Amino acid sequence: MRRMNAASLPIPRIALYQDWLARECALRFHDYEAMWSWSVTELDAFWASIRDFFGVESPTPATAVLADDRMPGAVWFPGAQTSFARQVLRHADAAHAAGHPAIVFQRERMAEPVETRWPELRRQVGSLAQAMRDAGVRRGDRVAAWLPNTPHAIVAFLATASLGAIWSICSPDMGPVAVLDRFRQIEPTWLFAVDGQTWGGTPHDRRGVLREILDGLPGLRDLAFVADLDPRANAAAFARPGLAVHEWPALVAGDGAGFEPEWLPF
Repeated sequence: MRRMNAASLPIPRIALYQDWLARECALRFHDYEAMWSWSVTELDAFWASIRDFFGVESPTPATAVLADDRMPGAVWFPGAQTSFARQVLRHADAAHAAGHPAIVFQRERMAEPVETRWPELRRQVGSLAQAMRDAGVRRGDRVAAWLPNTPHAIVAFLATASLGAIWSICSPDMGPVAVLDRFRQIEPTWLFAVDGQTWGGTPHDRRGVLREILDGLPGLRDLAFVADLDPRANAAAFARPGLAVHEWPALVAGDGAGFEPEWLPF
């Protein structure tokens, strides 16, 4: 058994946060329970510290931390703006310079993991977001995804979030009834969908299920088709009146230059 040198072990984030509280806020807790008690009784101080510790950016200041504590309907950081996609991608240059990949992906029947570097992730997100914007996707629009846990899903989510659109995702191993029960509630106008998925060591072609899903979502304007199981799968086979069909490679082929995620109310 290999011995681990304590000095080489990563420092837990909660320990870094405790050190930060002591240094920046003069707050010291003798154990975890004491810190937890503070976090649930001093809500303004705790959540303001979380915002500052993680460096959550906003171009406009908040006028309060918790303006309304009604549940549901609590109002946090009124006046502030945020962007999850911007928060993630703003670290891209530093993370890439330090040699950290953005995504490490491996699935069944894949001998070695595949890495996506930060500049490539940022480029793909920018390209896809611009293509979605050009197609008419706007803040508040609903975007659904019928995708497995692949890099496609991460890129699609970040692009959607960067536009201020609403995201919902289901796994391709779910059948049409379950998928439609979820997606019909939000009435999506854009759908990301895959041709199939491998599980249990067996490839499963799901294009027949996709057709049923499309039949059940008449409000769709755009389909982004991911030929993941079979690269030869034909996206045009899903074309129908009123539905624009896009192939994934074309959506992420742009340089993404100049695209900036939108700021949204916190």
